[in-house]
Amino acid sequence: LKRQRQTQTQLIEQRQPGSTMNGEGLSAPHIVSIYPGFTEHTYRIVFPFEERFSPHAPQLLTILPVGTVENEKVLEPKKEKGLIAYAYPQDISDEAAELAVPQSKDGNAESDTATDGKGRKLCETAFVWRRQDGTNALVQTWPTNLNEKFRKDFEISEGVNQDSTKFLPQAASEFQEAMVQLFGPAADSCPLWFCHKRLISTSPAVVGFGEDVLSHVNERPELMRELSIASIDTEGLGFVADGTNGKGEKFEKHFRLTAGEEYVLYRKTGWDTMGCIKPLHQFLSEADLHEPRIVEEAHGMKKKNSSDPD
Repeated sequence: LKRQRQTQTQLIEQRQPGSTMNGEGLSAPHIVSIYPGFTEHTYRIVFPFEERFSPHAPQLLTILPVGTVENEKVLEPKKEKGLIAYAYPQDISDEAAELAVPQSKDGNAESDTATDGKGRKLCETAFVWRRQDGTNALVQTWPTNLNEKFRKDFEISEGVNQDSTKFLPQAASEFQEAMVQLFGPAADSCPLWFCHKRLISTSPAVVGFGEDVLSHVNERPELMRELSIASIDTEGLGFVADGTNGKGEKFEKHFRLTAGEEYVLYRKTGWDTMGCIKPLHQFLSEADLHEPRIVEEAHGMKKKNSSDPD
């Protein structure tokens, strides 16, 4: 475990062009590492609005830290409906906070535009505001179904934060504040749920710069299928995930990557099973990669197994 943690720390720290990784003499700046799986720890905070505020049906905007609006939805009061958010606080820059709604999205959502019909700035919505220290709070939240499967998958503590190192109090406080702005003062008395899920995945995890990861996977059709990816656009730095929901219904979801950023490409499982991508630092904050890893050069030339002797 100690060696695994050291390896994952080096994944983040040793990122300068020409540097080596893990003492293996890889002088090329762009390599990919393929791990045989990972253990994911998902920590989320949930606001179970359900039918508590009926007939009120506010407008949800799921805002990303870069200022794009990923999703919009009218929150109809229904049983087993809730909003879910990360267990750590998020920021948004001054420039992004001043952007207007509607917003062009980054391609990760089902439609190309989103609007609340009022032309407000993001900082005038329930999800973005200026903190007392001058930074901008962002509550990135999205809908979830609080059904039997959710209750089976997650350990849930209703109204009690039993681990403030995983569920940061600031995140909980700001989530509740956003809910008060969204649903009204009565939302302050609705207890938050603190939810944890542990998942051992056998999905390959491909780690590297986004450009290299997509190029590597694009050259390997079997790996694409294993990662539930329908197609890859290497020039546009994106891909289309081949998704299946819990009802067996097929769907596609588009993802776009940022040039020069490091990512982990993997198969997401749960209610939806599909190819998914996360920035490396975010992935490692919630998951442990399984050893041994295989290291390859960007153009698919196999280098060595990390468990091989020197």
